[in-house]
Amino acid sequence: MKALMVFNVVSLALCITGEFLHGLYAYQDGDLSETIESICPTVARISGFLRIVFYIIYRSEIEDILLKIHQVIRNEHPRENDTTKRMKRLGQKFTLFLMLSMFFAALLYGVTPFFIMTYNWFQGQRPLVKLLPFKIALPFDSQKPLIFFLVTVFLNYASSPTINSQTGCDSLFSGVCLYLSGQFVAIRLEIEALAASVDRTALKASSSETHRINEELKRISARHQQLIDLVNDARQAFVSSILLVYTCSALIICIVCIAMLVVRSYTLFVRIEGPSQLTHPYPGRFSNPQVQGIYKLTYIPYALAELILLFLYSYSGTIIRDSSEAIQTVAYGFPWYQFDRNTRHLIQMIMIRAQYGSNLNVPFFEPSMESFSVIVRTASSYITLMNSFL
Repeated sequence: MKALMVFNVVSLALCITGEFLHGLYAYQDGDLSETIESICPTVARISGFLRIVFYIIYRSEIEDILLKIHQVIRNEHPRENDTTKRMKRLGQKFTLFLMLSMFFAALLYGVTPFFIMTYNWFQGQRPLVKLLPFKIALPFDSQKPLIFFLVTVFLNYASSPTINSQTGCDSLFSGVCLYLSGQFVAIRLEIEALAASVDRTALKASSSETHRINEELKRISARHQQLIDLVNDARQAFVSSILLVYTCSALIICIVCIAMLVVRSYTLFVRIEGPSQLTHPYPGRFSNPQVQGIYKLTYIPYALAELILLFLYSYSGTIIRDSSEAIQTVAYGFPWYQFDRNTRHLIQMIMIRAQYGSNLNVPFFEPSMESFSVIVRTASSYITLMNSFL
């Protein structure tokens, strides 16, 4: 398992280096289209690479959070089972949608060059110029059949660590958020059930009833505080991932949309003289409109996958905040006026904690649907502005 992890990390590092060099050469030649097309998958690979690094760094913290959540679920009341099952089904759907969107994006990247080569073959291109799934600088001639086959297999395989790292880490984050949100819902249900057990017709509760209510409120208050601490632990464990996702997703969305506007050609790499030099682009281009149209299709599922990922993080942060704040309304409706000062104090403590809410806010970003809307609107504005110059 460790050997496979090392191989995946090395594969990502090699692809990142090759794609970066490709983009660098294209930038030096003044080819904006080639530069943007090259860095599109590179940003996603860097994001996947950093996810693996962050998981290794915060592995012990994440394991501790999962153990605490497991312990809480084991001790939950039967009335909370429906909430937990609902959150579980929702988390499974999120994971499936995220994995499928990324899989189809990588699949389209892998098969598009073959569609283009098939088109060029029927158009009479002889010899057929072989196209790689991703634009990458190589220290050898990729037009040789065996080398082309091996490089194509390697590049397509290198998409697997990116997909798995993003799907695994991001699904883990959303699953933790869903379960935490479910626990806030469970606390709300506990307060509602406790309020329903109170005799509303009595002006003043008996001492035994007051003692029972106070003991239950102490337990609920302690559970509430424990859950808030657990949310804080989750924030510390996933702070790097949240920053990474919001930064890279916003960048990728802009790059992908700009690439769809500026893509003009597909530059090939060939070997130059000298055994130790990397290859450089030569001006053999495909500017056929049909080829451009097929190649642009690769960006549609790519942009969709990033939007789903950004939505997943934003929704996860929103449900924690909303479910936490909802406890304040339920606590305010509790018939505290029938009991003594200790009861009022416990209710006030619960309301104060819920008033500020629990959130996963990190520096510069607040995981919420409001942030998702702002990022999408800002990206659209930049794309519209860029389109006016292209």
